Amino acid sequence: MKTTTWLKLKFGIVLGAAALLAVGLATVARSQTNQVDKLSTQEIFKKSQDAYAALTSYSDEGRVISTIGTSEGAPIIFSLKMARPNLYRIEWHQQETSSFMNKGVVWSAGDGNYMVMGDGEAQREASQEMTLGGATGISGGATATIPGTFFQLGWGNQLGSLWSSNKQQPDEKVDAVDCYVFASQLNGTTRTLWIGKKDLLIHQLRDVTSAEAMKALVAEIAKRNPNAPGYQSNAEPRGLISTETHRNIVVNQPFAPADFKR
Repeated sequence: MKTTTWLKLKFGIVLGAAALLAVGLATVARSQTNQVDKLSTQEIFKKSQDAYAALTSYSDEGRVISTIGTSEGAPIIFSLKMARPNLYRIEWHQQETSSFMNKGVVWSAGDGNYMVMGDGEAQREASQEMTLGGATGISGGATATIPGTFFQLGWGNQLGSLWSSNKQQPDEKVDAVDCYVFASQLNGTTRTLWIGKKDLLIHQLRDVTSAEAMKALVAEIAKRNPNAPGYQSNAEPRGLISTETHRNIVVNQPFAPADFKR
């Protein structure tokens, strides 16, 4: 696949998939028992909700790895910094080729919500949700998953309404962190979530979308936006795997508004 086609297709698909998943997977989970800890899925999610709600600030670093078929894209490297009530700074970069880098930053230092894509000028956005949502696709989801959960937004919040068909999986480690693991399926996509057993925070998220679901998604987006770039390609859509991992998590660190300015 040519580089330009890869870029257009990947960014568009991630954006479309994120929007659909945020709506479709934010449903009520069935209660299931963890035979080791004797906590149901709903109880674990509630404890995780409470853990995020109790935080005054949150920061981390991480990366998103996306694979379409057998082609793995360059990793998106990101950093998050957030504090109550509406302070945040999220940066990302992705070296796609020697001559092209996907990069951007969104922030609020208490005086408005701003976005910069590439080397462009800062654009003031109407709201926090529009700023974070507008960067979801090109950041690989970095502006949605944890920010949506930390700020309890109507979309992107992995814990808000829980999942309807959630099934608890065997515990696993993300790096050296012991985690509860949960999986849910909807419309050809399996979403897996890793929640730390001690800190009850999200350490990893993975979406696996089948080729058939990708084909349907691209067709739907092309139907709604026939002039949008990247959807006129005759290339057959392939399955998508996107893994978002969070590391070096630091909570309740004191921040001042000036710490979030660009």
